Amino acid sequence: MTLFDTKSFPYLAFGEGESFREVRLLVSPQTTGETRLSIVHTTVPPRCMSQGHAHDGFDEYIYFDIGGKAVVDGKEVEVPPMGLVHARSGEVHECQNTSRDKMLSLLCIFVPPLKPYGRYPQLIEETRTFLDTQPAS
Repeated sequence: MTLFDTKSFPYLAFGEGESFREVRLLVSPQTTGETRLSIVHTTVPPRCMSQGHAHDGFDEYIYFDIGGKAVVDGKEVEVPPMGLVHARSGEVHECQNTSRDKMLSLLCIFVPPLKPYGRYPQLIEETRTFLDTQPAS
């Protein structure tokens, strides 16, 4: 068994100002050797939204801890606490924190694994370094 304290993983800041999000790469072929999927954790501040984007070649399952709102290919849905949204490959999607005072925590599962793009190569390197310093369990 391996136990991960996700809050201790390195993160990169995505967005600016009040919409600043912490993005952590928890599991991926490049960091843990897992070849079936990738897991990313991100936070969305109260009343903020992630930037709309799409992924080609892999689906994303997004778990909302406190609920919120999702927009997938222009269709807006209320997401209940502990709700799960499925954005298929190529669908433009974004997540909104509708809370006035609570941070929204999103657990994003990519199947097959996320192909690194943008700033992910930097996050991969920081995560590898972090994992190399963790005691064996």
